[in-house]
Amino acid sequence: MAGSKDLFLDIEGEAGCLRLSRDFYARVASDPDLRTLFPGKSLRCATEEFAAFLVQFFDGDESRMQYRWWLSLRESHACFQISESQRSSWLSHMNATLDSSSISDELRVALGSFFNVASTYIVNSNLEYPANPELAELWQRQLSLDRLIEAIVAGRDAEAIALASHHASRRSVTVGILARMMETGREPLVDFALNSLERDASLARARFNGRVLMHFAAGSGCLPVLLALLNMGEDPNVLDQGKHSPLYRAANECGKEVGAQIVCELVRRGACVDHAGGVTRSTPLHAAARRGHQAIAMALIDEGASMEVRDYKGFSPLDRARNCRKLDMAVALESRMIASNRPHP
Repeated sequence: MAGSKDLFLDIEGEAGCLRLSRDFYARVASDPDLRTLFPGKSLRCATEEFAAFLVQFFDGDESRMQYRWWLSLRESHACFQISESQRSSWLSHMNATLDSSSISDELRVALGSFFNVASTYIVNSNLEYPANPELAELWQRQLSLDRLIEAIVAGRDAEAIALASHHASRRSVTVGILARMMETGREPLVDFALNSLERDASLARARFNGRVLMHFAAGSGCLPVLLALLNMGEDPNVLDQGKHSPLYRAANECGKEVGAQIVCELVRRGACVDHAGGVTRSTPLHAAARRGHQAIAMALIDEGASMEVRDYKGFSPLDRARNCRKLDMAVALESRMIASNRPHP
């Protein structure tokens, strides 16, 4: 897709995408109507994710796509109730951002048309195409990705698998697709993930949202893919963008019965049971305690996890269970401490 590369160079690549996103959200910050869509203290996350979307859209450096939480453009906006007036304001700020940029007049017009089409699609579900042929081709590919996610959610597995083949050359996107497939636990989609790994072992180390497939397999409780990755020799202590291990992802996200088995397999293959990562310096047991994942917590303790380790605030796993009102978890932890003759923290 040579045309898309030319467009990407005209925007000045990854740096240009980030600059465009920063300039745009600087305008959004002073618009009270749009600012209500972003309740956080800053627009940093929105800025990073929009820049990452642009890099992904134009086939840029995969390491600069890692702030993408969603593959589907429509799904990424589903939590917002965006009015037509807000769409108009958004588009006005985007056009002002493009007008103030150093890109060519031709590209400015083409991008303005694209953002009009994309914003209409998100808010009104109207399906149109940009006038620029290269942008129209890229937009068609994004729509295919949206349809793929819709098919996964709706249980149309054959359709999802067929659409996934159109994105096989995009490793980061493929990891994101396989992650969504593993979440379902449905056999055809899990088999597709296994077959994809068999065809291209390098997918094991590609990342989406800063995570490799082992993080996603552990977090979603997809034991077949986890075992395949471990049998390939992949590191059970690999860290994601947040400095968390697969064991932490299992403890934090896997509410399935298979969670305890996931823990045992990871530890048996060398996972560090007390790794403390991320901003809060939490261990997997901290994560399981606050989530109320009791079977996983007990498995972690059986595998040697410390019940006395503290996070950056000085909280033990028992403290986290109490603070998060996971009363059954707190009782279970207290019972294990009594059984091991440890004092309550």
